[in-house]
Amino acid sequence: MKSRVEDAVNLFMSGYNCCQSVFSAYSDLFGLDREMALKLSCSMGGGIGRMREVCGTVSGMAMIAGLVCGNTDPTNQDAKTKNYETVRKMADAFKKEHQTIICRELLGLLEAEESASPKARTAEYYKKRPCARIVATAARIIEETFPELLEENGGKNEGKQGNGKEPESERKQAGKEKPEMLPVVNASGEVIGRAERKEVHQKGLWHPVVHCWMYAKQDDQIWFYFQKRSEIKDDFPGYYDIGSTGHVADQETAQEAVMREAEEEMGIRMEEDRLHYLGTVKEEMDVNGCNDREIAQVYLYHLDIPFFAPGEEVSEVIAVSKEELEKKELENAPYIQGHSLCGEPVFLRAKEWCCHEGEYQKLVMPFFAEHGIG
Repeated sequence: MKSRVEDAVNLFMSGYNCCQSVFSAYSDLFGLDREMALKLSCSMGGGIGRMREVCGTVSGMAMIAGLVCGNTDPTNQDAKTKNYETVRKMADAFKKEHQTIICRELLGLLEAEESASPKARTAEYYKKRPCARIVATAARIIEETFPELLEENGGKNEGKQGNGKEPESERKQAGKEKPEMLPVVNASGEVIGRAERKEVHQKGLWHPVVHCWMYAKQDDQIWFYFQKRSEIKDDFPGYYDIGSTGHVADQETAQEAVMREAEEEMGIRMEEDRLHYLGTVKEEMDVNGCNDREIAQVYLYHLDIPFFAPGEEVSEVIAVSKEELEKKELENAPYIQGHSLCGEPVFLRAKEWCCHEGEYQKLVMPFFAEHGIG
């Protein structure tokens, strides 16, 4: 069985409150049908009855903890302690990402709502609220706290696609990284051999990579989504980059690679009918004294719901409007404005970006023009 994080987010985007979304995504593992799960968790939405107290996602985590390690014997102090310790651990993990478990603080409200009547779920509502990301956080914490839930019900998703390729983080064992083999290609992109990744970079051998631009359309506005590379990355740590990028592994197709990288880096399980191949570009760059020569297979992915669960190689995901992006790509603007997934403005300087010169103009713009997008 695959991770249920996406299921939880989809429930929220379908109109269910945050507690219902988190709790119901896992309730069937305990023999509860979805209707009963939705009823049980309904009252905890909006920080308990829309009073903006404890976030409903945290309540949902606590309810799952009760089903996993809850106690029915009022005299069993050890069982009570274990349950409370588990709930505290989950809450601490939540606070590490969001600083608080209080609903009104997460939403930036100064006080509780006067009315119990919830607001209509519109595109503007979803755009302004950080709740989808918060739902994803809570669901992920459930899976990290209780991995046996998924293992006992068909096996936990290990971040691998059907091609069996390993995420970069899994290629490390006992502090030593296993040799990663890459295909070597000629200047036309034809495979002529294979070599270890280190050798490919040191010798400046041409090799295939994938680039995936990601966009969504909301309220007649086109938004592109970019990653901020983690500080643990060897190359360009802390830089902003295309939604998903990475090497094509030995014996792997470009499409397999782009789908694998999107899941590893951004937490997206791609639907093939939303993925569009745009073409190729060649890039040569001097990285840490090595001549890196890449032939990039470029893709475009249409997001229906801009939901992300970034992996360890991505520290942040930002949204940039098409208009702002074109200031950078077409006008060489020294900086542009983007937004965090919480809606906070982020000023992005040109020197903070990985360079993919001309890729937007050559491949992305023509696709949008041909298909009447934007």
